[in-house]
Parts: sequence; structure tokens; C-alpha cells
Amino acid sequence: MTHPFRIGYINHADSAILFASAQIGTKPVTLLTDPHPARRWSAGLVSSAWVNLAWSVPVTIDCVALMRSSHTAAGTCRVTASDTAGGADLYDSGTVAARVDPRFGYLIHVLSAPVTTRSLRLYLSDAAVAETRGGRLFVGPLWKPTYGDSLGRKFGRAPLSTQTTGRGGQTFVDRRANPRATNFSLGVITRADERTHLREYQRLCGNSDDSLVIFDITDPNPGDVAIWGLAKDLQLPSWDHNPGYHSNSFSIMERL
Repeated sequence: MTHPFRIGYINHADSAILFASAQIGTKPVTLLTDPHPARRWSAGLVSSAWVNLAWSVPVTIDCVALMRSSHTAAGTCRVTASDTAGGADLYDSGTVAARVDPRFGYLIHVLSAPVTTRSLRLYLSDAAVAETRGGRLFVGPLWKPTYGDSLGRKFGRAPLSTQTTGRGGQTFVDRRANPRATNFSLGVITRADERTHLREYQRLCGNSDDSLVIFDITDPNPGDVAIWGLAKDLQLPSWDHNPGYHSNSFSIMERL
């Protein structure tokens, strides 16, 4: 079934050897695998840079995503893949718009077709920024369920600030982060999807590792319809014997 919903839960960036065109000593490229996107790699005071990932065995990739990217809407990127570092014989996106909305900071590039490779390079360029930076890197396959998410999805802000009313009636605000959150359901999960993907999604990520949920890979502003975060309430899949389908609900809070 054709639909634009995808989930990325296997992150090959975490098993890669990373090196970059440049890095600041206190902000090395290895911060791209730190679970907290706010701890960002910096290439220094340059408007362009690249990051290379290498693996000892081939990995299959559908998507490259960089959270907390320093790009503006004017930025560009290029993704290449090869069994040789810096090569482009297996995949070359060419220079394309990075489509980063600074409100969200998500750079998401979905490959035109899956590629199996030992090396991948992400080129970043944006003349409008003085310092090239990136927070959390995702590189991996995307799960396309046979059927997309169900009606009734919730997606918005989940502010962590708290309010306290003083004895005199004044309201005091303890200002904290304002991450996004989502609740959604996959109402019809085939048996093949449940065994191949859903079980692995819950085994690998559980409520301790992040995943990337993209509600519409065709949206011109991918950061506005995607969330990178942790499952806050891990639900057990339900099984309906009559139609022979599973269903599952998800609650995810954006990681900052």
C-alpha cells in the first residue's frame, strides 16, 4: 500500500567510524552519536563541511537525518555512498536543498532507493551560517508498514515548564524546554510486519533508545512532520485473530 509514513529504528551511525573535514577539540564529530542532540559537533567557523561514516561490513540505508542542524532554509546538502571513503559510485544525491526549518533543526534526506554500502558521506553547505554544527545523526533503513498510521494522531508541543502560585496569588513560571510529542497508532499491522519490524523496533529501542518517525516523507518541510525521540509509554501489541492483524499504539517525546 502506498503511503508516506516511515519509522527509522536501526541507526547505523552508532556502529560507524566517523571522521569529518574539520572539528573543534571540545566538539568532536563523535558527538553526532551522543544521545543528546544539544551536544553538537562543530566544524568551526566555516560554512561548509562534510562527515564520513565507514563500516567494517556493508549496511543498508534508506535515510540520512541530522537533528539540531545549524542549517537555514537556504542550506544545501549532498549524500554519497561507496565502498571507498568519499566515493559516489553506489549513490550520489547531487547537491540538493537541505530543507531545514530552523524552528525544528531537522535535516532529513530520504534516498531515492535503498543502498548497501561500507561508506557514506554527508556534505553540508550554507553560506548564511558562520559555524557548521550538527547534533544527532541517524543513518539507516526505514520501516514502511504495509498500512500507514491510523486516524486520530496527536502531534504538538509538550512543554516541561511548571507553574507555581504564590501565597499572594502571583503565578511563577519555572521555564524549561518545550519539546514536541506525538501519540499515534498503527491500527493494522500485518503478521509479517509484526515479526520483521515491530518486534525488532521494541527490542532495539524499547523506552531507552531513540527512533525517527516521519509522518510524510513527501512533505516539503520534513522537520515539521518528523520527530526524533524516546518512547514514553511502551504499549504491548494487540492481536485480533479474526482478521489476522496486530495493532499497536505509540507515545514519543522529542529528544533535545
